[in-house]
Amino acid sequence: MDSENDGNAAYELISRLARIPDMRQRGYALALRLRTRDDEFVLGVIALIWDEALKGEEDFLRLYNGLLVPGVLLGVLGKERISNLVEAARVRGQAELVAILHDFPSEHEPDTYHQPYLDGALREAPLGMRKSLARKPDFKMISRIARDQDHRVIENLLSNPRLTERDVVRIAAVRPISPKVLEVIYKHPRWMTRYSVKKTIVLNPL
Repeated sequence: MDSENDGNAAYELISRLARIPDMRQRGYALALRLRTRDDEFVLGVIALIWDEALKGEEDFLRLYNGLLVPGVLLGVLGKERISNLVEAARVRGQAELVAILHDFPSEHEPDTYHQPYLDGALREAPLGMRKSLARKPDFKMISRIARDQDHRVIENLLSNPRLTERDVVRIAAVRPISPKVLEVIYKHPRWMTRYSVKKTIVLNPL
């Protein structure tokens, strides 16, 4: 988005639609509002949602989740419009937008995990997004994503340079906990040299 007015309009739109509680309705509401806008604005909004969601911004996470509901963008914008947007995104070199517009989640999830500890926005977020957030050197995000019970997310988090021994102990001490989460901690070469981490794993009855 080149103009300041477009940028302000995008932020206002996202802030308003993020309040819709149902993920599918949220996605449809956004797609309906984008349908009448030009391609540049549509790509700008989707890029903004992607960029801010990667920072862990809750409103943008909620809209990103809505966009990834299967069939939402294609059903509202139509095949021809999606094709035009995909081509425009390819010309710009925005591979992540191409994936979103193709209606493919960022990563196939063969398994789903019960998530009793994540907050609402992260609980909705696809695996690929949560794995990306786990790599962010942000203390607040580390605290939030450390509650994830998907071992693939925790595996990424364990290599985050901002993660501390105390954080790992807290992760391993959660009860109940996914056995696979304890397994990736146990196998991690950095953290299994720490006595407090070993002790926490041994004492956790799952």
